[in-house]
Amino acid sequence: MNNYKSRKDMMLMAPLQGFTEAEFRRAWSRHFTGIHQMVSPFIPLAEGTRFRQQHLRDVLPEANPGLTIIPQVLGNDAPKFLLLARRLQELGYATVNWNLGCPKPAVARKKRGSGLLPFPDLLRQLLDEIIPALPIALSIKTRLGYQRPEEFEKLTEVFNDYPLQNLVIHPRIGVQMYDGEMHLETLDAAIGKLKHDWIFSGDITDRESFLALRKRYPTASGWMLGRGVLANPFLAEQIKLTATPMPSQAHRHRLVSFYSDLMLELADKGRSPLSQLGKKKDYWWYFARWFTEADQIFHRLSHLNDPHAFDAEAGRILMQQPLTPFGPREVRG
Repeated sequence: MNNYKSRKDMMLMAPLQGFTEAEFRRAWSRHFTGIHQMVSPFIPLAEGTRFRQQHLRDVLPEANPGLTIIPQVLGNDAPKFLLLARRLQELGYATVNWNLGCPKPAVARKKRGSGLLPFPDLLRQLLDEIIPALPIALSIKTRLGYQRPEEFEKLTEVFNDYPLQNLVIHPRIGVQMYDGEMHLETLDAAIGKLKHDWIFSGDITDRESFLALRKRYPTASGWMLGRGVLANPFLAEQIKLTATPMPSQAHRHRLVSFYSDLMLELADKGRSPLSQLGKKKDYWWYFARWFTEADQIFHRLSHLNDPHAFDAEAGRILMQQPLTPFGPREVRG
């Protein structure tokens, strides 16, 4: 597995639980380009002293052929963190990413994810235990805080004291989830104090939003694309163009091929038809943004509870519904 190499416009795929697991990554990479690394959805630290194979299935090398994956870990137990890091090293990984950004209340109330951010002393204690014994490099994905963006001032002091590979920064706070505006002014004030390479994560949904952020943050060493990739799988490619293209039949053909490939990947996972239907509906909240009348499309599909009827309607939409012009998509994160 490749180490992260700092370079301008390095593109990373965000870890989106329930969406960007190995099945999606494989299908996406067969039809689209432009993303250099993919951070896996988090692996929770095990309750016992051993990690079951199901915890690691998503990051096994054979599940990610030809892809550069950075496994992500969620938890606040240093010995278990080190245990998992050693297992990841055995699998060939040179970097692990620590999730300090997950905003879900069920996670945060246990001082995990972004719920750890209001406790810089605890974070320092954990890093004191982890860093000296860590066999691979450590990257951290973080928010600016949990309750207040001002929390990032003390967090910066903590991060600067350790040899981190990089920081991936989402400029919201935990209680915002993915709503509200990003606290860019707080980030503006913080980046000059950071000693590490840092990667911007948040609200990159089209070429124009990327260009505006790149102009504002010339010191960023990379860019993480999240829900924008689900709403527009061409996003990483279009960022590199000199102008945003108009959608064409060639775009439709690639979307149809990708969708068909993804559905085969999901079917191979052995889910029941009804379980597959629920997963398809989750994806279609984003995929509907490929087309005009996205809200009506999703509303219509969400009320279809027969798998065959759903697939027939999805197929009709893919082949007949006008593609929406490439540009901002109504997604955040």
